[in-house]
Amino acid sequence: MEVWAGLLAAHRHLTQILDDELRAVGVTLDEYDVLLNVRTAGQPLRMAQLAERALISRPTASRVVDRMVGKGWVRRWSDDHDRRVVLLELTAEGRRTQARAARVHLDGIARLVEGPLAGHDAAAVAAALRALSPPPSEEVAGRGRAGIEL
Repeated sequence: MEVWAGLLAAHRHLTQILDDELRAVGVTLDEYDVLLNVRTAGQPLRMAQLAERALISRPTASRVVDRMVGKGWVRRWSDDHDRRVVLLELTAEGRRTQARAARVHLDGIARLVEGPLAGHDAAAVAAALRALSPPPSEEVAGRGRAGIEL
């Protein structure tokens, strides 16, 4: 139970700080998650794929995408061949927003995660956390959930 309690406390602490820092530049942590996943897809991303990749729930993803379309960060349309398929891509403003937010987010990860783990066996911590995680899908293999190349 000590490990579980530690994971929960660390998650709550880190995500709150990272969200606060991103909000200071006009992006929520959920929005950043969507921006990153759409950008790293390298092609228009199906809404269903976003729901599989993102760290947020499907209903939250839909609300976040709605908000981001309104901000001009994401373009959304139905596939011409299958109207049930909704596709997403970043606009130029969305790419600029993601790049700006990435600097803040990666600086926060370095300061809040890498800094405190200095002097610890970070590789062992990472391996232990991977053991608790589902296997990566082929679509996100080679990329950590924070969007950092592994």
